[in-house]
Amino acid sequence: MLRRLIFPHSLMVTILMFILIWVLDVIRINLHFLNPFNESIRDYQVTDIVYSRLQDKKINIDNRIVLVNTGQPSRDTLAMLVKRLKEAEAKVIAIDIMLEEQKNPVTDSILRESLTSMENVVLAMEIDGVNEETGHFSIVKSCNPYFCDFVYSGFINFITNDTSTVRIFSPREMTTSGEVLSFPVQTALLYDPAATDRLFKRGNKVEEIFFSGNEDQFVQCEMQDLLNPDRDIRALINGKIVLIGFLPIDSWDRPLRDRHYTPLNARYTGRNTPDMYGMVIHANIIRMILDNKYVLEPSWALNLLLTFLICYLNVHLFYQIFRRVSLPYHFITRFLQLGEIVVFFFIVALLFHFYRIKIDAGYWITALLLTFDAVKFYDNGIKKRFAFFNNIPYELPKTVKRKKAAAPETKAKEASEAPDLKTETKPET
Repeated sequence: MLRRLIFPHSLMVTILMFILIWVLDVIRINLHFLNPFNESIRDYQVTDIVYSRLQDKKINIDNRIVLVNTGQPSRDTLAMLVKRLKEAEAKVIAIDIMLEEQKNPVTDSILRESLTSMENVVLAMEIDGVNEETGHFSIVKSCNPYFCDFVYSGFINFITNDTSTVRIFSPREMTTSGEVLSFPVQTALLYDPAATDRLFKRGNKVEEIFFSGNEDQFVQCEMQDLLNPDRDIRALINGKIVLIGFLPIDSWDRPLRDRHYTPLNARYTGRNTPDMYGMVIHANIIRMILDNKYVLEPSWALNLLLTFLICYLNVHLFYQIFRRVSLPYHFITRFLQLGEIVVFFFIVALLFHFYRIKIDAGYWITALLLTFDAVKFYDNGIKKRFAFFNNIPYELPKTVKRKKAAAPETKAKEASEAPDLKTETKPET
């Protein structure tokens, strides 16, 4: 059985390719004139097509989360809004607005009194100044202690830059003052502690965001509608999470402020317009936590094993083609490479679409692309230069089973049971 699975030369080429992939992964070549191209390729993933093309376009509004567009409200107006939401018995109020400094003492005190009168209020802050050795942040900013010291707070930092896609988030981070939770995690914790415990039990430093949709998947309203004294908002707000922040609802008024690239962007390559506001990203994270719908990723060991098996099988296949049909080798293998890349694409896309399983096929494709040249280099270069490799057979030799020597008792028994083959002598006459 083993000799049918292990082929020494194919195994050596596979090991050679793994060393080459490791070297390419460690020593990254970043040429200046290729930077824009490299950044666009690095920021693209197969799952982007699943989000932008294959995802169900049906609107399933999450009635647990209400998005309120406030624009840039004054502090007395924000205090009035919080009071109205408290009267409507909102369960959690999360304010994605920076209260960085104190302004008017009167309006500041009114706002703080309004915030502290509500049991579950989360304010936005930012963390900065990470220590590379400890991984701890030294600066907590964008939220004045006059407000933040009396309510909950959470950091709104995304793990990205201005031109890359928001895909992951950090549930919690350590600062010099202790542990702090992210803005959506702190909000989800106040709403459903059991759901947040499931997140923490996963034990991941960062989590992939499973995007359920843009703002049309959530209840949306304007601040003026909630402040209208003639309108009863209890049915809309009671027992729900209310996210307050910048979210223009009108399609004609969509400024780029606080907008980010996400995998839902219709133009997953060559994008030029961010597609989602920060508050909507927070809403997607909260929904993911409450629904326990996380992106599932194979472990590092499993991914390494799958990569090795795929690489080994391809090497063996290409090696057999190279030995038998050397002339059309180039055409046949290139055709196989193209076909396998298409198959890999569909496997990754379908697994993510139906089961939320995200497989990194980058190493698979890299190994596949290197197989053609690796087989030729090994057979035409290494084998011909080193006699040791020529002495290795293409297949493991067959094992010949030897008969066991019979025991003396067995031999005696066989001799007694054997027919008498002696020739009978005729009697004398």
